[in-house]
Amino acid sequence: MSMKYQLAIAIAIVQSISAVVFLPAASMAESWQLRRIDRTNAQIYGHNRIRLSQAKKATTLVSFPEVGLTIEQPIGFIKATSFYGFEQSATNSSVMLTKIPGPFSKVTQGFDKSNLATRGISLISKQTVKIDNQQGVLLQVTQSAYGEQFRKWVLVFGNEQSTQIVTATFLNEKAPTIGESLKKIVLAVAPSSPSAVSTTSSLPFTVTAVEGLLAVRAAAGAGKIAAFTKDGNIPLANPTDPLFIVTPSLGDVPVDDRKSFATSRLSNYPQTEITAIASTNEIAIDNLPGWEIIANGRDLQSKSTLKLYQIMLFPKQGGYILMTGIVGDKQSELYLPKFKAMALTYRNSAK
Repeated sequence: MSMKYQLAIAIAIVQSISAVVFLPAASMAESWQLRRIDRTNAQIYGHNRIRLSQAKKATTLVSFPEVGLTIEQPIGFIKATSFYGFEQSATNSSVMLTKIPGPFSKVTQGFDKSNLATRGISLISKQTVKIDNQQGVLLQVTQSAYGEQFRKWVLVFGNEQSTQIVTATFLNEKAPTIGESLKKIVLAVAPSSPSAVSTTSSLPFTVTAVEGLLAVRAAAGAGKIAAFTKDGNIPLANPTDPLFIVTPSLGDVPVDDRKSFATSRLSNYPQTEITAIASTNEIAIDNLPGWEIIANGRDLQSKSTLKLYQIMLFPKQGGYILMTGIVGDKQSELYLPKFKAMALTYRNSAK
């Protein structure tokens, strides 16, 4: 798996949840759609049930209860461990499934050529669809990332309670060979049967919540992520409210200079500008070495001053574990110790 591909998906996972929970409900739609579309794609028509029946004859169907969907596993792809879906590192391709606790009507506002262009996304086509009697929209987009041009089909569908996203991503140059086959895969997406829904955690780690921070159950569909807020809900009512997120990287990402890598990773937090690094210290948790960084920042929309707390741990096999806490500066004396206390409870449950 290439480093560029690993980083692209890892960033997408963190941003997929933080873009929703970090902003007030009024601005959630635009933030989510623009930040999430720039690394996803999908395709669907109204005959998904027929195609699903046809797919059963020759392919393997895989259920992802966390997002409530069943989809065909593409030939040559493997089930991803760091997100819900499949990946093929040889072609830098993936199919990603996501569920977010936002109404479809809000999430899909602003899906137009001019708005997407402001984020470096080119809209090729857009159409309305019906998925399991739910309203949906299908977009085909392209975007450059990490020196490559990607073609993406984006399917977004849902209701006023939640929205599901199915993504098929591939290099633009691979479109003639795998573009249509991935399109057909996504066309066959269907809801999981009730019996397929599991209540067990699929996270490869555990983190214990502390007083004042509750697990966000709605984060389960966003990826291999654990998120915590003061009331266990998303989106946040105020950008200065506390948020703590834990997620692993994709695969064995090579890191030469761990300190520099951890520091630069702060700049990837969406809707946030880092203004200064307050402190940088070595740390070890669960026998894993890492770096603890505290930084000053501000919310780009509200201009509120923020404190960011980040720990990046480095397992022997490669890759990293990212734990990020963010809170308004006025509440930082209360919550920074809580962020650290939670981080210290991290345990790898996949040993």
